[in-house]
Amino acid sequence: MVKAFDIAGYDQSVVKAKFPALHRAFQYGAPPHAGIAPGVDRIIMLLANEPNIREVIAFPMNQRAQDLLMGAPGNVDQNQLRDLHLKLNLPKKAEKEEEA
Repeated sequence: MVKAFDIAGYDQSVVKAKFPALHRAFQYGAPPHAGIAPGVDRIIMLLANEPNIREVIAFPMNQRAQDLLMGAPGNVDQNQLRDLHLKLNLPKKAEKEEEA
């Protein structure tokens, strides 16, 4: 993982700062899935007669699509946006929010 980020121009300190949980997990090796994703969580959901996959998935996202374990999505800096040729068009904050 560090080598892949190095090719993209990020050194190990950036990888550790921005992806600490993933960096720590890869210290134990890559997950043994061989690129095959059989959808075991969906099969278990059906077998357990659960209406929502979040009830059986190991690390579900919350209703706001946030992964609280990994702290994702995270903030990005202007250099990352510029590298990807992206421009944010965020809504302006309401006056009440600015006063608080």
